[in-house]
Amino acid sequence: MSILGLSTQEGDVYQYFLHHHGASQAQAEIEGVSRSAVDGAVERLCRLGLLEIVEEDEVFAIAPEAAVDRLTDLRLQQLQRDLRGITRSHRLVGELRAAQEPGAFPAERIERLRDTTTVRERIDRLALFTRREILSAQPSAGPEQPALLRALRRGVRVRVVVAGEALHQESALSRLRSLARHGAEVRVVDRLGEHMLVYDGRIAVVAEDAPDASRDVLVVQEGSLVKSVRALFDRLWDGARIPVDDERPVTASPTEGERQILTLMCQVGKDEAGARAMGISVRTYRRRIAELLAALGAGNRAQAALIARERGWI
Repeated sequence: MSILGLSTQEGDVYQYFLHHHGASQAQAEIEGVSRSAVDGAVERLCRLGLLEIVEEDEVFAIAPEAAVDRLTDLRLQQLQRDLRGITRSHRLVGELRAAQEPGAFPAERIERLRDTTTVRERIDRLALFTRREILSAQPSAGPEQPALLRALRRGVRVRVVVAGEALHQESALSRLRSLARHGAEVRVVDRLGEHMLVYDGRIAVVAEDAPDASRDVLVVQEGSLVKSVRALFDRLWDGARIPVDDERPVTASPTEGERQILTLMCQVGKDEAGARAMGISVRTYRRRIAELLAALGAGNRAQAALIARERGWI
């Protein structure tokens, strides 16, 4: 149980009382564990909520399923505190680098990126070299969406967790529909404070304590930290729900209105003419075209028309 934060002795003590319900602490005899170590382990296990002492010094252990859930929650809470501590202490890197002789140390395993352009370039590059799986936990599908689409086209598995509010934002919903149409697995949680991406279980990108996760991020290559970030994502994924029918960001085919706009986009030369044919304003017409481009993962109208024809939409 060391992976969940218990020492070997604490694990032995928990298992002893799991098999000896109601035994007293004083009677507990565990091979290789001293009396003082038993007492210390019982005290900590009680603080963790894994053991309970009732009248007459009787000790009871909670069920294994509840114990694992409890330890997992505590471990993930500690992980989040550790990550926040790392981001706060990262400012020391500059001072340490200033005193470093060239070539004295190996390359950084944690790198801080400070501006939107650099973040997007790094995300694109990481996705390009991913071969198996990308994990994404974002309040809504953000700047990483084009890179995720390209990865999906290469057969990379993509799993995305978003906040429920994203399904009520037209632009975010359009991006999620595009990802889902290309094969991404999408799940929803009520609230999502984490911003993270994990590439092939080797490299993680996490946001610092900043409201804008498109900048000020950490690129983590340190093995144990990446495993911890992956564990946090898995925890989010297991607790997330599949979107229900009326909010599902998966659309197998375009609506009649989307199909009409795609057709007009290919047949008329000016947006004004297309807007008149639809009976909507030019601004609305252009906005809906932009949403279709995002949904199709297209960089321009010509590419959108090509993708739509390939799918038999027009």
